[in-house]
Amino acid sequence: MRDLILLDIFSYSCMNCLRSLGFIKKLDKKYKKFGLKTLIVHPPEWGFEKNSKNIIYALKKLNIRFPIIIDKNRRIIKKLKINFWPAQILMRDKKILYKHVEEGNYKKLENKILGLLKIKSNRIFKDEPNYSKFPTVYCGKRKLGKIKKSDKTLKFGIIYADNNWAQQQEYIKALKNSSSLAILTKGGITNFVAESLNNKPIYVKIGLNNKNIKTLSINKPRLYSIIKPKISSNEQNKLAIITDKNLAIYSFSFQ
Repeated sequence: MRDLILLDIFSYSCMNCLRSLGFIKKLDKKYKKFGLKTLIVHPPEWGFEKNSKNIIYALKKLNIRFPIIIDKNRRIIKKLKINFWPAQILMRDKKILYKHVEEGNYKKLENKILGLLKIKSNRIFKDEPNYSKFPTVYCGKRKLGKIKKSDKTLKFGIIYADNNWAQQQEYIKALKNSSSLAILTKGGITNFVAESLNNKPIYVKIGLNNKNIKTLSINKPRLYSIIKPKISSNEQNKLAIITDKNLAIYSFSFQ
């Protein structure tokens, strides 16, 4: 039987994509022996993801071993009529047989794989898996990041920064040492996409609910895990960041 191709549209700094990839790995592991071939198509969400060296470094760090097609100018996803990711596409003989955009639908994807491969098997997903659905908070102008001056009362989705930050198209940039900002978090885990703009490690102090908890070293552009507090996922908490200059923050995501 001809191979069934599973295209996973994925970018390495996208939290939604990373969550989705865990489910795709399970499907690939179980069904590759029946003829499922999984490939990653990597379009850039940010400018730094156009650099193939950044992509290859990140995939090694994430232990992702699928063959990858770097879609630097988004030509492939435009042909596939995809403008948001993660997304999964099943193809055979260059014909699209199934397409889903955004997270979810893993049970439906598995059922489609079973039908197209004409096999019977105990399913991985008897029910649709649960995953967090908290919205990403963006920082730059291009994605309409909301930046306000520091305030005693915080609202989710807004970044509260002192005067030492400048909002660029894709990120906010720390202009001076000891630049500070605060946001409300959701979920048990908070991540951000960040990088050092001077190619040297930048040390960032992290506080949660007015307590200093850790210091992070930020260098290459990627998604960093900031906090993993042992708290209820239904609570909102105040995250504070103090950093030296030349830190760029692109987005915050929550699990």
